[in-house]
Amino acid sequence: MSEDQLFEQLKREVGVLGRALGKAIRTLSGERIFQLEEQVRELTKSLRQGYSPEARQQLLEIVRGLSLSEAENVIRAFSTYFHLVNLAEERHRVRVNREREKRSTRDAPRSESFLALVGELKRLGLSYEQTVDVLSRLRLHLTFTAHPTETRRRTQRYHIHEIEKLLEQGQELPLEPRVALLWGTSELRKSRPTVMDEVKGGLFYTTSTLWQTIPKLVDGLESAVEAHYGQRPELSPPLVFRSWIGGDRDGNPNVLPEVTGWAQTYARETALRKFVEDVDGLIRDLSLTDDRITITRELRLALEDHARHLQLPERFQGEPYRQFGMGLRYKLRALLGEQPGPGYSGTPEFVADVRKAETSLNQLGLEQISRAIVRPLRLNAEAFGLDLVSLDLREESRALTEAAAELLRIGGVHEQYAALPPQQREALLTQELATARPLAPVGYRPQTKPLQTALEALRHWKARGAHVVSMTHHPSDLLEVMLLAREVGLYRPGRALPFDVVPLFETLGDLQNAPEVVARLLDNPVFRAHVQGRGGLEVMIGYSDSNKDAGFLAANWALYQAQEAITRVARERGVTVYYFHGRGTSTARGGGTAGRAIASLPPGTVGSRMRLTEQGEALADRYAHPELAYRNLEQMLYHMALASARDLYGQAAPLKPAWLEAMERAAERSTQAYRELLGRPGFFEFYEQLTPIREIGALNIASRPVYRSGRVREIKDLRAIPWVMSWTQVRLLLPGWYGLAEGLQEIPLALRQEMFEQWPFFATTLDSAAIALAKADLGIAREYLRLVKPDLAERFFPDIARSFEQTKAILEETFQNTLLFKHPVLARQTELRNPYVDPISLVQVELLERYRRTPPEAPERTGLERALMLSLLGIAAGLRNAG
Repeated sequence: MSEDQLFEQLKREVGVLGRALGKAIRTLSGERIFQLEEQVRELTKSLRQGYSPEARQQLLEIVRGLSLSEAENVIRAFSTYFHLVNLAEERHRVRVNREREKRSTRDAPRSESFLALVGELKRLGLSYEQTVDVLSRLRLHLTFTAHPTETRRRTQRYHIHEIEKLLEQGQELPLEPRVALLWGTSELRKSRPTVMDEVKGGLFYTTSTLWQTIPKLVDGLESAVEAHYGQRPELSPPLVFRSWIGGDRDGNPNVLPEVTGWAQTYARETALRKFVEDVDGLIRDLSLTDDRITITRELRLALEDHARHLQLPERFQGEPYRQFGMGLRYKLRALLGEQPGPGYSGTPEFVADVRKAETSLNQLGLEQISRAIVRPLRLNAEAFGLDLVSLDLREESRALTEAAAELLRIGGVHEQYAALPPQQREALLTQELATARPLAPVGYRPQTKPLQTALEALRHWKARGAHVVSMTHHPSDLLEVMLLAREVGLYRPGRALPFDVVPLFETLGDLQNAPEVVARLLDNPVFRAHVQGRGGLEVMIGYSDSNKDAGFLAANWALYQAQEAITRVARERGVTVYYFHGRGTSTARGGGTAGRAIASLPPGTVGSRMRLTEQGEALADRYAHPELAYRNLEQMLYHMALASARDLYGQAAPLKPAWLEAMERAAERSTQAYRELLGRPGFFEFYEQLTPIREIGALNIASRPVYRSGRVREIKDLRAIPWVMSWTQVRLLLPGWYGLAEGLQEIPLALRQEMFEQWPFFATTLDSAAIALAKADLGIAREYLRLVKPDLAERFFPDIARSFEQTKAILEETFQNTLLFKHPVLARQTELRNPYVDPISLVQVELLERYRRTPPEAPERTGLERALMLSLLGIAAGLRNAG
C-alpha cells in the first residue's frame, strides 16, 4: 500500500472519529453546543484559508458572547477532537512503519534502521569483530522524569485505548458509545497529582510496551549483523532504564525521603510480579519430561539445590524445566514476601539461573524454543533488573551546602562552613574525608530540614542510580554528598561510593566554568579515588536553564563547547566521561528528534555510554505502542552506535576555524539580543500579562511548583518548564528562536550555508529553531495583546514580531527552502491542526480576560478557573507539546 493510500486511510479514521464525537456532543450536550462548535470551526477554517476582517470580527463576537458553560464546551469539543486525532495519527505512524519495514532489505535498508546501521559500519571498514565490539559496548541509559507530566487523566487514556482496540478490530458502530464515554468524562484532575501518581504513570510503559520491545530490539540488532557479515553474535540489551521520579528533590518539597523509599519499593514489586508472570508462562510451556530428554549437568545441580531449599510440587515430578521454573518462581515470590525461605541476592543471580535453562535447551537442539520462551525473560532481566529502574536522587547544591554546614558545625569542625570561599570549602572537605569518623553524636536529631532530608533520603535509598547535584558551581558541591554519605555509612576513605555523584551544569556561566570544575574534581585525591572506583565520571548538562539564561543559540553552543572541553580535561587525566543529557520535549529545551541530536554531538564525546532524560509528556507519544517504541529506540541506537564507532575506531576531521569564529560571534550577539529583551524595564510585567504563567501555576498538572520560591518578580526564579509552556500556550514559542536572527546575521550567507550543509551540530540547531517557528503563530499571539496594558504591548510586541519575521527569513535564506522542508509530515500536520487549535486559543484569551478582572471571592471564579485549565490542556493536546 502506498503512503498516499495510507494517508487516505488516516483521513477516513479521522472522519469516523469526528462523526462519533459530533453525535456524542449532540446527545450529551445538545444541538446548541454542536452548532456553536461547528460555526466556530467553519470560521477559523475560513480565516486560515484567507484572512477576512469581517469573518474575524464575527468569530470574536461569538467568542465574547459565550457563556461560561458554552466556552467550556467549545474548548472540550476541540480538545477531545485532538485526543482522537492524536490516536488516529499514532495508528497512521504504525501503518507507515510497517510498510517501510516491509520494503527494507540489506542492500536497500530503511533509513536509520539496524540494517542501515550495520551496513554503514561495514562500509566504514569495521570488521565483524569490531562491529560486534561497538554493539556489545553500547549502553543507552533512558531516565524517566515526571515533568512536564502526562496532561491527560488516566481515565481518559483508558477510554482512548479502548477506542484504539475498536479501530483495530474495524468496528465502527461500537465506537460511538466509547467516544460518548470519553466526551462525558472530566478532563481535569480533582487534585494535583502526587509524586506517587507520577511514579505509577512514568513507569507504566516499562512493563507494558518496553517489556515486549527489548527482546525484539536485541533480535533486530543480531539479525542485522548476520545479514551483513554472515555470522550471528549474541548481544546484551543496549538499553538501561532509570528514573528520578520519587528521587528528584530539587525544588519539589513533596519528594520526601519516605516517598523515595516508596518509589523504589513500588518499582521493585512491579518488576518482581512481572517476572513471576513470565516465569509462569515458562512453567506452562516447558513441559518436557526427563524420560525423553537429558538435561545438562549444570541444570541438574541447580535443580538439586532448589530441592534442598524449596518445596517443589509433586505434580511436576519428571518435568525438569517446570521444576526449575518453580524454583525461579519461589525465589522471586520470596523477595515479595509471599514465600518463606531464600530469595535472589540480586539481578546477576537471577540472570544466571535463567541462562542455565536457556543453555540446557540449546544443547538439546531446541534453540528455537529457547529463543522464543526463555531468552526474552533473560534479556528483560538484564535490561530492567529486579529493581525495574535504578532510582536517582537529585538535590540543589544550596540545600547540600546547608546540610553539610550543620554537620560540620555540630561535629566541631567549622562554625560557618557556608560562609567560606569555595576553595576553602573544598580544602576543608578534602581533609575531613580522609577519615572515616561520623560527625553527628549518637542519637543526634538534625536541626535543619536540609540535613534531615539528605540523611534520611540516603538511608531510604536502595535502588541506587546516581546522586545528581543540580546547580553545580564548585567541586565542594560534590564533596558535600560524600560527607553526607559518610554519615550514613556509605563512604570509606580511599574508596568509591556505591553510586555515581553527578555534577549538573545548567546556566551559561556554569557551562563555561564546567571544565575548570571538572579538572579540580579530578585533581582532588578524594574525588579521584571515587571516580577511579566507579570506572569514570558522569556529567549532566542541562538544556532548560541554559536556554532560559542565555537564549537558544548561545545555550546550544555553550553545551557543545562544554562537552568538548570537559572531555579534553578528563582525557588529559586518564578519566572517561559519560554524559547525561537533560533534554526536554520542546525544541527550546533540547527536544526534537533524539537520534539527530545525538548525531550532532561533538566528536569524541559520545563513547559507548550515554544518558538521556525521557520526560513525562513524551512517554505516551514514544512508548504507548510497541512498534512505535521499537522504531524510536532503533533510531536513537542507530545514531548512538555510529557516533560510538566514530569515537572508538574513527577520527573526525577538526572543525574549520572559520566555523568556530563564526559561532562565537553569533552566540555572543544572540545572547546580547536575548538578554536585552528580558532585561528591559517592564518585560516581566509584559510576560505575566501576555501569557497564562500565573494560571499555569494553579493547574493540577504536576507535583512540582511553578516557581522556585513563592511569588517572584524575576525570570531567573521561574522554572524552565513553565517558562517554555507559557510561551507555547500563546503560540509564540519565543525561547525556541529569539535572538537567533541577530546571531546568524553575524555570519555571511555563503559561510552560513556551508556550515548548515557540512556541520551536523549547526544543521540540527537551525532545524530545531525552524520547528519552533513553524509551530508559532503571530496572528494568534496578537490576540493575547488584549490582556496587556497598551504601553507594555507597544514597548515589546513589535520587536518580538519583527524578530520572528527576521528569524523566519534568515532561516529560509540559509536553507534555500521552506522552514519545514525536512519535515513534510510535520508541515502537513501543522497546517491541518492550526484551524482546530485556534478556537481554543481565542476562547482562552477571553477566559483570561474574565478571570483576571473577577475578584477572588466571586462565586464564578471557580468555574472560570476550571474552563481556563481546560484551555491549557486543549492547546497542549493540539500542539502535542505542553512545553
